[in-house]
Amino acid sequence: MPQFEQVSVFGSLIFWSLLSFAILFFLLKKFAFPPILEALEEREKKIRKDIEDSEKLKEDAQTIKKDLEETLKAAHGKAETIVQLAQDEAKKFQEKNLQETEAKVRQVQKDAEQEIQSSRDKLLQEMRSYTAALTIASTEKFLKKALGDEDKKRLVEESIEQVIQELEKRQRN
Repeated sequence: MPQFEQVSVFGSLIFWSLLSFAILFFLLKKFAFPPILEALEEREKKIRKDIEDSEKLKEDAQTIKKDLEETLKAAHGKAETIVQLAQDEAKKFQEKNLQETEAKVRQVQKDAEQEIQSSRDKLLQEMRSYTAALTIASTEKFLKKALGDEDKKRLVEESIEQVIQELEKRQRN
């Protein structure tokens, strides 16, 4: 091969090229690579922390949801107990007192339903705020830039609608 026949002519050139490459590699390894690797490790730690924070917020939302379900069950239990008591009293009283007792039962049921609805609305509002904060924080950290108000609002609304749809779907089942 003719290109290898000239090795003796370019021997010094090859030597100096290898030496230059070795020096450049040494300088890069000594001065450039450590800061780059350190920055990458810090970024990785930050992303891991953000993921852990997101998971914690998700667990908090699940806890709040369970609390709401327990509150709803307790309210339904109270309403059922009150209805049973009202029915027992209705048997004891005369026909005249029967209408008054039924009116009381309806009022208590209405109050219990309002309390349930109020608790549900309050929890949904808290979940909206948690979801909004989580969505904005996760998105900003993931994208590594601040979102505009319009983007924040759009992301919050989409996330809230997904959470509400999921809750309604679970309640139906």
